[in-house]
Amino acid sequence: MMGHIEHHPNDETILSYAAGSLPAAMALVVGCHLQYCSACRERVAQADAVGGSLMSQLQEKPLSDGRRESMMALLDANPGGGESPAVARESSPAAASRSELPRLLRNLVDQDDFDSLPWKSIVPGMKQVDLKCGEGDAKLLRIAAGKQMPVHTHRGHELTLILRGGYSDSLGKFNAGDFADLDGSVEHQPIADADQDCICLAGMDAPLEFRGWIAKLVQPFIKI
Repeated sequence: MMGHIEHHPNDETILSYAAGSLPAAMALVVGCHLQYCSACRERVAQADAVGGSLMSQLQEKPLSDGRRESMMALLDANPGGGESPAVARESSPAAASRSELPRLLRNLVDQDDFDSLPWKSIVPGMKQVDLKCGEGDAKLLRIAAGKQMPVHTHRGHELTLILRGGYSDSLGKFNAGDFADLDGSVEHQPIADADQDCICLAGMDAPLEFRGWIAKLVQPFIKI
């Protein structure tokens, strides 16, 4: 259940999303966050309204054919054919009440609840589901209650949305609905809440960079 959302995408991520220049895996994470966050839906609408004058300040590559096709596949379930692009990317809170999974995520996995997903154990206390988005790397991660991920930083950008439970790290406390917007300047070690598994949706454009030789040894096998 989503409570008050404390953590949001940064301004550049919102602008890139509105411009359609995020890789599909990362756009998926932002789009799912918008289902729960009215404040960020308003930010995307404002970015769309401002248009090219702000987008020209970003040095992003144009939307590739593959990326556009990937995002259209995610969004093709939208029933409001006449809606603006910003509204079409959003999903109303009413939709969330019918399923544990955000609408864009349901389009990929064809399931309505987390426990029915094909979780694969990667290390003790941690499972994942790989998501095929066409561009970038998207995963669902499930960290067992009270367990912690290895200390790591980021070779590129990682966007993470908390979908169930929560975790704590050097940046603070993250609960369901919260959004972590991370890059190479951040080194952290998420620790799941003690009373519930933490389920996150993560999209990244480069692998994580683990600290410690044990984590580095297993990284090729867990593929994050």
